[in-house]
Amino acid sequence: MRLLGAIGIVQLVFGALGLRKAYAEGRGGDVPGFPHRSPDEVRRRHWVEGTELSAPTVMLIVQAFASLALLVGRRPPVAAARTLGVLGAIMSIGYPIERVWRESFVDPDPEVTPLTAGGFLLALKMAILGFAVGRGPRTR
Repeated sequence: MRLLGAIGIVQLVFGALGLRKAYAEGRGGDVPGFPHRSPDEVRRRHWVEGTELSAPTVMLIVQAFASLALLVGRRPPVAAARTLGVLGAIMSIGYPIERVWRESFVDPDPEVTPLTAGGFLLALKMAILGFAVGRGPRTR
């Protein structure tokens, strides 16, 4: 479970860097079917809506606590691992929905593509490891 905690921290760094870039540039989410937001709206709503380069800030805070719980505890809580699994699954769906994620592979940007590709792959690994906790072979 400590590996999951470490992956959660590294993915959190990608999310924080994405949040910082999106916040500085006023880059709100660009999801089909939802209105585009102004830079001021992005700065006010990133807490619950996220940006095109990060999950909502509330999710990042929960991710930080769950990751740290897995890294510092003697007996890491299964609930923290499952929490990272759920967050990873949500982010694994969220990244490809954003236009910037798709465009970063068609026309790579040295600042954006590492954030989107790395963040997505780490979120996917978080989901896989988080849901695998407690599903291994059982002993009597």
